[in-house]
Amino acid sequence: MKLESLNWDSEFFEIKVGRIVFNNSESDLKKLLDEAKKQNYQLLYVFTDKNTMLSSEILNQWNGKLVDRKVVYKKEVSTNIKKDKFVFPYDDTSVNDDLLGLAYLSGQYSRFRLDKNFPKGSFERMYKEWLVKSVNGELADEVFVAKEADRIVGFVTLKVNNNNGNIGLIAIGKNAQGKGLGTQLINVCENYLNKCSVETLTVPTQLDNLQACKFYKKYGFEEDSVINIYHFWI
Repeated sequence: MKLESLNWDSEFFEIKVGRIVFNNSESDLKKLLDEAKKQNYQLLYVFTDKNTMLSSEILNQWNGKLVDRKVVYKKEVSTNIKKDKFVFPYDDTSVNDDLLGLAYLSGQYSRFRLDKNFPKGSFERMYKEWLVKSVNGELADEVFVAKEADRIVGFVTLKVNNNNGNIGLIAIGKNAQGKGLGTQLINVCENYLNKCSVETLTVPTQLDNLQACKFYKKYGFEEDSVINIYHFWI
């Protein structure tokens, strides 16, 4: 177990941020938290495995809080081409308001939105940057959008790496939900991966996002991993 500095997070939030992957010893964790405080860290992300929860003692002593139970779902890519008649590649180089609003919606359960200790506006800045870098090809290979009456009402970003496709952002507008558009967004990802001979598809979400978890399981995804994420503001 070690303390790792996170340069991108530190620069983005303008505070000193680090990360610790927990190894089942709270005494060792306390030593690292103490060392981090001496090194002027302000925020630490502490990751534990699915079945390991930190004690209330260390959380209270070090101002820690469980902020996310991140689950990754995985499925084998279907070899059957599926219908996606309302979904299209996003071919614009800029981000419009419809797409930006959906990006914010995709992060409604994000720890960066739910933790109010971050500087005001941090969540919006992060997800806007994530979306912009997805559209320009830096963080995604493809961005697909679902449309109704020429308005974007849903979207998904897809990145291929090591024979796996990973969904980064996905959302359906609240007024367009329940119409099968979520299924069509997954369909278009599978169709794309099938053509690229990519065998698996993964998507992360939060266990607290019950609607998303139910949807992915119904579609055929299975739980691949779960990690608990704590924020310590020290």
